[in-house]
Parts: sequence; C-alpha cells; structure tokens
Amino acid sequence: MNNGLVWNWMSTPVVTATPEMSLTEARRLMNEKQIRALPVVAEDQLVGIITRRGLLRLDLSFILETDEAFSLKVEPEEVKVGEVATRNPITISPKSSIPKAARIMLENKITALPVMEAGKLVGILTNSDLLRFILTEYPALKRKLLVSHYMTEDVVTIEPDTSLLEAHRLMGAKRIRSLVVMDGDRLAGLVTRTDLMSSDPSRLASRNNQELSLKILTQPVEKVMSRSLITISPSEPVTRAAELMLRNKIHCLPVVDEQEKLAGIITESDLFLMIVQKFF
Repeated sequence: MNNGLVWNWMSTPVVTATPEMSLTEARRLMNEKQIRALPVVAEDQLVGIITRRGLLRLDLSFILETDEAFSLKVEPEEVKVGEVATRNPITISPKSSIPKAARIMLENKITALPVMEAGKLVGILTNSDLLRFILTEYPALKRKLLVSHYMTEDVVTIEPDTSLLEAHRLMGAKRIRSLVVMDGDRLAGLVTRTDLMSSDPSRLASRNNQELSLKILTQPVEKVMSRSLITISPSEPVTRAAELMLRNKIHCLPVVDEQEKLAGIITESDLFLMIVQKFF
C-alpha cells in the first residue's frame, strides 16, 4: 500500500458553513454540492460540524417535539447552523493512516472527519473517500475478498405497510441507517433515513401544522421506499460493492443469492471494517 495516508485521500478544498447560516441554506448547499457533511467555520477556526443525518434527525425532532432542546418557538427555517451543529467534532491529522481513520469513523458512527493541520482545516475525509481508497488499493492485498466474507446475514426487515414513524424508531433502536422491505419472501424495496423525510415534513413542522406532519409520518414505507434496487451477489468481490456504492451514492446493498432470495446486506461500515482488518 503506497498511499495509505489521509493526506492522499481527503477532499479539498472543503465546502463549509458559518454559524450564522440558516438550516434551510445548509440543506440547499448540501444538496447542490452533493455532500453529507458541512464543517462549521468561524473566523478561520473549526467550531463544529453539521451532517445530513443530523438534519434529518432535527427535522423529526421539530415534528414530534420529543426533544426539549429543539422545542423552539420559531420555524425550522429560521434556526441557525451554530445553534444545532455538533461542537468540538472529532478530527484527524493528514499524516494519519486510512485504517486509523476508518476505525475512528466506525467506532463513533460518523460519516466524515475534518482534517486538521496546525489548527487549520485543510480537508475532509468522507465515506466516499474511503470507498475510493478500497478501489485503488485493493490489488495490493493480493487476495480475494468476497461480499460473503463481510455481509451481515441477519437482516432487519419490515413489511410494506410499516409506518414511516415505526421505521424511524426501528432504525434508532437497531442503530442502522436502512431497512429491507419484504413482501412475504419477495424483496420489495429498501427504505433509508433519507427516504423517511423525502416529503420534507420540516416545512410543515409548525404548531399549526403538526397534525399534518404526523399524518405524513403515519404513511406506509411503500410510499417512499426505493423499488428499483441495486443488489449484489455474495460471490462478488468487495470491490464491486464499493464501486456500486460510490457510483450510485448509496451506503448499502441487499445481497441476493442465485434464486434471487435475500441472503444478507453489506454496508459502508462493513467495507470500512475490512479496511481496518486488512490494510495495516
């Protein structure tokens, strides 16, 4: 492995937010740049980070008002990034190894690491960067690693009529980001955290519209789930999984056998565990 340092794989220049930026603008910027995380910078200093996952969590908090920290008397669009960003984010040095970075991201369940040198933000290392690392450096292992070696066989599944709210709660309880939807023995779809908020209920999350927002969340997952699934065989190499995830900007793949039956699921986290175990 010739290029195993963060410096060689981090993304730069970094798209950043300011504490004064509205959540609406932060969401627009993430969508426009097709990124999952925004470091928050004030006076050339890293003061926090906000992620797409955090925005989705925040959207639901506004609707349900279950978290007093977000029971604000203003519309979500008026909230500033600085009010809700994760402060003192975990960072990494550009001279650290990629396996170390992968381990930090796995252990802390985060999708991005700001890269700091001499107190300055010089880059950001994301899940996509780790996938690129796998695709480039895999030949150096000189061994064949298959999807079956790293997939999870015990898949958490739901039915098409499961509510969006129940799906969200199940993801939280199981600490997962997606659920396979099964119609009997047939693979019917996949629902992710992003899918749960696809109708953007945050725009409806005022006191006057709470009833309408909750009505959205009681809809069945079949309304928003992905039906045209990208799947993979357990006999494929892990590089094929990395390639599909990177190209399609997805974080998991249902694994199906020769009879098109669900055999497991492989996620970005599974691939990053492979980095920790095999690239050292």
